[in-house]
Amino acid sequence: MPHFDKLNLRQYPPVNRGQAFNSADSLLIEAAGARPTPVDATLVVNDEFGAVCCALQAATLWTDSYLASLSVQNNLRRNKLTSVKVLWSTDTLSENLTRNQCELVVMRVPKQLSYFEYQLSQLSSVLTAGTTVLVAGMDKHLSPATASLIENYIGPTERHRGKHKARLFSACRDERSPELFSGSGEYHSDTLNQPLMSLANVFAREKMDIGSLFLLESLNTLAPTERVIDLACGNGIIGLTAASLGLCKNLLMCDESAMAIASARANTERSATQCNVSYHHGDGLLEYAGEPANLILCNPPFHLNHRVDEGVGRRLLAQCAAHLVKGGSLCLVANRHLNYLPVLKREFSMVEKIAQNNKFVVWQARR
Repeated sequence: MPHFDKLNLRQYPPVNRGQAFNSADSLLIEAAGARPTPVDATLVVNDEFGAVCCALQAATLWTDSYLASLSVQNNLRRNKLTSVKVLWSTDTLSENLTRNQCELVVMRVPKQLSYFEYQLSQLSSVLTAGTTVLVAGMDKHLSPATASLIENYIGPTERHRGKHKARLFSACRDERSPELFSGSGEYHSDTLNQPLMSLANVFAREKMDIGSLFLLESLNTLAPTERVIDLACGNGIIGLTAASLGLCKNLLMCDESAMAIASARANTERSATQCNVSYHHGDGLLEYAGEPANLILCNPPFHLNHRVDEGVGRRLLAQCAAHLVKGGSLCLVANRHLNYLPVLKREFSMVEKIAQNNKFVVWQARR
């Protein structure tokens, strides 16, 4: 096992501050390294940048995030380590893991509590009695329910003393058989006149995001066109509304979350749209090689897990011009405090504000 301090780790997407590990990673690596578990029997869950996978040389990573998977694989290559098998959050663990591939589970607590409970529920269905589960997170991000959730789904749980503003929990799988937890949410969309579902790790899974709602109010000002991309699509509400208004014949839904793509697909199948819909799970549009669009719609995120990071949205917006036809446009909604105007002016020939209220602004930028 390479010494943690000797690893060459970098964040992806790259940022100007911070490091590619934190104290929660250190606690997990220290606790897992003290156990005699074979590396190919360790399942790592929610590794953000690859610190845990690299230090433990784990064989399998379970994640919802395409960005995290890229960061992990990049750091494994950088340190000349074997690549890791990636299981997506939407994969059924019992169909993709053998018993000897998860003798030890090493888990970072994710941002969404519903997703954390969903993951524990799924683990409870595949782990054999006696399996150790190590869980860690930063104190400021931990729910008071963390230990009780672990105990409910896994077994007897020890809450270890905090260290460097992080905390470790260790649990031993017992014979209990808790009910599975789906974590999905649902709300009714008035614009589509249908219910919309969202899986456990999808943003705004139980109610309409107010930023997206404000963007929807501006869609009727846009002209119908051939091809639309819904970038950072979430459960698909923006793209499906555009299709219902007749704005496109072809629609592409893009997101870095596997659960977002699965939710958008499920909602499309529920809808009565006649639009040709396709999907792209990736780092925005960087690896997308399909036809350019006439219109891109976007409600860009400005968080990277728990961190506020405007660079996440700016990266997405900078990708858009290369995936628009000449004369095509980007229409996005953003919180008023986010300074996206410089990147829009740099990438597009004309930028105008088409709507605003006390919280949001809608920009239209033409190539």
